[in-house]
Amino acid sequence: MKKILFPIIITLLLCSCNKPLLDDERTFENNVWNRFTPEVFEVNVGNIEDYYNIDVTAVIDTAVYRYRTVPLLFNLYSPAGEQRSFYAEVPFTENGRWRGEMLPGNNSTRRTANRRIRAFFSFNSTGTHRMEIGQTTSQYDLEGIHSIHVTISRAPLDYDMDK
Repeated sequence: MKKILFPIIITLLLCSCNKPLLDDERTFENNVWNRFTPEVFEVNVGNIEDYYNIDVTAVIDTAVYRYRTVPLLFNLYSPAGEQRSFYAEVPFTENGRWRGEMLPGNNSTRRTANRRIRAFFSFNSTGTHRMEIGQTTSQYDLEGIHSIHVTISRAPLDYDMDK
């Protein structure tokens, strides 16, 4: 019994380590994101000793969207009330050409692009953190943005210093 139980426990531990801390998406009604309505995500942090990567994927309609990037403002609130803010952009053009992947479908003008916003990010406390993400264009209503997807996953650490 011990010979079977040990490999099962090891497998479960390895599989649970790869589970993202947050993997959530918000879709915008009529492909419009209001400047004064940030999207709110909740992140339950159980360990402050780990480091995390924060990735954002944005989906836009290239027939309507007028910008080369999606400018974003992140506000992270800890359970104790501490606020951390940072700015980031998800680029959609490079050298005057659209970048990212086209979404499948007939006559689809939707394109998706992802960007690592923070690498090796650490949380200062455990508990449920609130992350607000807002668009920072000069437009009251940002037209042509379909959705935003946020993934926070544990950053792999490489301790092998000899290579």
